[in-house]
Amino acid sequence: MGKQNIKMKDLAEKVKMLRREKGWAQEDLAREICVSLSTVQRWEKQGARPSRLARRELTRLFLEAGIPEETSARP
Repeated sequence: MGKQNIKMKDLAEKVKMLRREKGWAQEDLAREICVSLSTVQRWEKQGARPSRLARRELTRLFLEAGIPEETSARP
């Protein structure tokens, strides 16, 4: 995720999109990147940002799933 100032809403949507593309439940994503279920839930509810390590893993998964780095053209 090139710029660190990605909007929480955009991140939440990308995480949901990733799970849909992979056919994963929140638990599956949590297991894949070694975080808790509640962490994934907070990302999707815009209550928390991923750590640097989690962002790295999410970026890898976004690329694998063909999810563009910027999902929104909004400023």
